Amino acid sequence: MNEVNFYEPFMEEPITIPDKPHSEEELVEFIQTHRRATLRKLRPEDMYETWEDDLDGIHIVAFAEEEDPDGYEFLQVLKEVAQQNTENPDLSIIWIDPDNFPLLVPYWEKTFHIDLHRPQIGVVNVSDADSVWMDIKDPEDLPSPDELEQWIEDVLSGKVNTEDDDDDDEDDDDDGEDDDDDDDDEDDDEDDDEDDDD
Repeated sequence: MNEVNFYEPFMEEPITIPDKPHSEEELVEFIQTHRRATLRKLRPEDMYETWEDDLDGIHIVAFAEEEDPDGYEFLQVLKEVAQQNTENPDLSIIWIDPDNFPLLVPYWEKTFHIDLHRPQIGVVNVSDADSVWMDIKDPEDLPSPDELEQWIEDVLSGKVNTEDDDDDDEDDDDDGEDDDDDDDDEDDDEDDDEDDDD
């Protein structure tokens, strides 16, 4: 009796506020501490507030259509992982149902270089929208809860981060510069051949 239970979204079991009786200040402090849910859905009415509530400048973002069979299956995996890690204050996953944001789908696909017709999960840098996404090779073979949890642990430990994507971009730039240098060398060789003919 006289327990105060706090329910997070998508959680089957509540968090019971410890100790009692509770003062108003204690209740407010507890709610503020647990305000950021482990799994939260991006909604049009509070999307900006949710997006601004990042963890160290990043968001773990999952795209899944709830009405799509693959999306629904992936969402169940997300819920299971969230339920197993609800005590982790460093974990918060934003679930986005593309069906709720039809006008933003082309922008997200172009910005993140992903196909939103199938489930996706990645880590996004909120300052420059740089991102890295879990490699789900076969949409018919979605990651298991253990595989998804391991990937999330790699994100939280820094093993997977958006800076990896920057390194790839730099390599691409270097390759482009090398190609330009090769073209310049070929032009010089052609000029030398013309001088010899003269």
